[in-house]
Amino acid sequence: MPVAPLPQVTWDTGDSATARHERVTPAAGIGMSVRWCIVRVMFAGLLDIDWSSLEHAYGPAGDVPEILLGFASEDPCEREIALDRFLGAVHHQGDVYDSTVACLPFLFELITDTSIADRGPVAELLVSIGESAAARDVDESDMSETRVPYARAHLVIQDRAEDFVPLLADRDAEVRSAAAAALALFSADTEHALASLRGQLESESEIECRIALIRATADVALRTDTSSVADWLGRIAVDADDPGTRLAALVHATRLAPQRWVDDLGAKTVALLREISEFPGYAAAPPDDRPFTPTLFGILRELVPEQAARADVWTGDLLLVLDKALTGHTDNRIALLEHRLRDPDPGRRVDALHLADRLIQTRRGSFEHLIEMIDGRLRAPEREVRHAAAEVLSDTYSLAAPAADALAEQVISAGPESWCHPDEEIQAHYRNMLCALARLGDARAVPGMVAALYSGDGTGRLVYRLGAYTAHRHEFVPALLEQFAQTTRELGSGYGSAHDNLLTAVRCLGVYEALPDVTRILDAAIRAESDSHVYKALYPLKYFGPAAAAALPMVDELMRSPNPCVSLRAAETAWSITGDSDLVVAVVRSRLGTEDSDQAAMVAGQMGEHGAPLVESLLPLLASDEIWDRVKAAEALVRITGEAVPVLPIFTAEWQEHTLGRGRIAECVGMLGAAAESFLPLLRKELAEPRRLIARAGLHMSGFLEEDEKLLTLCASAIDRITAQV
Repeated sequence: MPVAPLPQVTWDTGDSATARHERVTPAAGIGMSVRWCIVRVMFAGLLDIDWSSLEHAYGPAGDVPEILLGFASEDPCEREIALDRFLGAVHHQGDVYDSTVACLPFLFELITDTSIADRGPVAELLVSIGESAAARDVDESDMSETRVPYARAHLVIQDRAEDFVPLLADRDAEVRSAAAAALALFSADTEHALASLRGQLESESEIECRIALIRATADVALRTDTSSVADWLGRIAVDADDPGTRLAALVHATRLAPQRWVDDLGAKTVALLREISEFPGYAAAPPDDRPFTPTLFGILRELVPEQAARADVWTGDLLLVLDKALTGHTDNRIALLEHRLRDPDPGRRVDALHLADRLIQTRRGSFEHLIEMIDGRLRAPEREVRHAAAEVLSDTYSLAAPAADALAEQVISAGPESWCHPDEEIQAHYRNMLCALARLGDARAVPGMVAALYSGDGTGRLVYRLGAYTAHRHEFVPALLEQFAQTTRELGSGYGSAHDNLLTAVRCLGVYEALPDVTRILDAAIRAESDSHVYKALYPLKYFGPAAAAALPMVDELMRSPNPCVSLRAAETAWSITGDSDLVVAVVRSRLGTEDSDQAAMVAGQMGEHGAPLVESLLPLLASDEIWDRVKAAEALVRITGEAVPVLPIFTAEWQEHTLGRGRIAECVGMLGAAAESFLPLLRKELAEPRRLIARAGLHMSGFLEEDEKLLTLCASAIDRITAQV
């Protein structure tokens, strides 16, 4: 069919990072003619919008029309690329921009047109935009301009929430599932939403959609009436024809009313999981044979093809929901994990390992038996199970002790050369196991650590553990000196992480033989006027003490640096080299009472009794308007005097306000002995708290488990020291 000429339109068709412009007309070819037809038939008003005046994550949003047209393409690769581009720029990391809001009518048009393929991901995109918008819009304390598009998007999607009701019966299962989630999140008429969701469950045939409907019903109930919906789910958990639906109902009933369902929950869940594994009514998703696309989705298809072969891959998500619902019931969670870790299916064991990692990282408790079960998975015949087990153990620090023999066995079997194995998966697996063993201070890690240091590659996780290996210093020193010789030759090309790792290594081991190399790095950092690298290069010199005397002229000069971090570190280093504490006192006193008071107070505290001349300068900081000045001054005074100057109110306020700083406070109150008796309730409450620090702070990062375990030790020690003197 001939296409009537349209005015020439200029839009940005470049990639997100580098915009380029080209003239697009119907004469650009058959494919483009089809797209212009789409514009004329579907996207009315698309070209009336001045997209270049709108913004997305990478600037002007002139490329958005091309992305939207990609969603309607007959080519599945183009559709996937369009989704990837939208997520990368228009909804980047969950953000909502004015261009995102302008896209909403066209996204609704896409999901309601049954002639278009792959509408499920577009429907899920609308849910994601709505979730992000709702989360930001409810924060009334946020008065910034960036909140405006979130509020507008939230309003648009709320106003069109009823558009999702007919989609509950759509022929596309992905659309049906997304519609259920959307209705639960955005419908203002909760009674109608509940009726629609419950009614659709009666006729739904797909297990994934039944699970979505059950979850959505529970989501609505959390906003209205949990009791009646929990009762309804309880009946489904008993009466539904298939075990997957019964498990989903049990999981979400527990989510709504955990105390009602926690008894025998482990046994019920295990029984349902067994039944699911034997149930003939579930089919694995067909293989995704789409060609590779240069997108995150294409990469994931290449990395995890084994997931497609599982008929019950959805059980992993259900168990994650149950795991969250059982946050306060660690024993139940461990029992479920131990059952899942014995499952013959490798995918289910990998799911269990991920949940075990989440449990250990966020909850306190006795995990010895669970760790032993995880170490048993290191010998699994399936690569993905072995690698997942090693990944879990690599971040459990001292808690991995029950797995030490299993880790050592695997590390020795693989051999030190595996640190640089050409197969990246084998290399990552070996590195995780070696790091887990090294974090235990186990001597069987030494050959692998030496090989890693000789390679100079990826040693950041190992060098901080070298302080536990001073008995093997002679084995590490040649590797470190060789790497220093190489990296100092390369200083002209810039200062990088390799230098940082080597400086940390020689500091932890006290390798004063590396003084010439450290001095060269320090000199290069000074000439480059890089204060951060100067600061790092001074650190090992401080630990070398008198052996670093040759570097004293540079250190003396750096004490006059205008950068407080550099001048204070240089003063500490000079004291370590010469033994003259007056050097530090002079520099610290000059910084106290300034905007650098907190940093100066930290150094004063590290001086201990040698910081006595600074007490008079520290005392006024206890009344400072700045919380960090008060806290650091209080800590310093305790470390210097060992006396209960008026610091306990400051420590109490800091303890309650900044959870992640409790370790330092516990150490200080322990030094005060009986004078800190009033602090005992806070210390005991911390020891009784089942959640780790990171969970209470609402953070999701690895590496905090060691700090949490250290806090428990410091609290117990402080209680012992205080009560011994009371």
